Amino acid sequence: MVYSEVFQKVVSHAKEHGFIFQSSELYDGLGGVYDYGSLGVLLKRNIAQAWWRSMVQLNDNIVGLDSAILMHPTVWKASGHVDAFSDPLIDNRDSNKRYRADVLIEDVIEKHHQKAVKDVEKKFAKEARTEPVSPEEFERRLAGDRSEIKARELATRLADALTADDLAALKTIIDEAEIAEPET
Repeated sequence: MVYSEVFQKVVSHAKEHGFIFQSSELYDGLGGVYDYGSLGVLLKRNIAQAWWRSMVQLNDNIVGLDSAILMHPTVWKASGHVDAFSDPLIDNRDSNKRYRADVLIEDVIEKHHQKAVKDVEKKFAKEARTEPVSPEEFERRLAGDRSEIKARELATRLADALTADDLAALKTIIDEAEIAEPET
């Protein structure tokens, strides 16, 4: 099942049972903005409490802090949020949707990797071996698979482009790998 289908089912279920409602739904709503119903508020509080307990209270070296997200711009700059965080976005002019270029490439890398794993597993199954395959042998065979070589090449190119903050290189990778819109 496609991720977007699963997401739609979860949202539909949550809306149907009063967990969430699309904000300003009567006026066509706001994309990705939701209001919480009574069950949603309880669920959100329980998740927040569980996270706080596991991340703050159960760790001696972490101190909890609840601060505003509206801060002077120099605070965001000093924390590294301004320089370190940038999402390389790409627009599809036909559907008017926007995607993160790195995520599109990572999805293709994962598909190549999964194909390679299946191919190697099939080859081992055909050999009808009596002893189990060692992780080292599996990795060695996987590294020689064409799909895995392609996945690793794309991963290296992606890492280089992101490190260099080279958006043109990301676009080139997308074009050469013939990556299309995920939903079509």
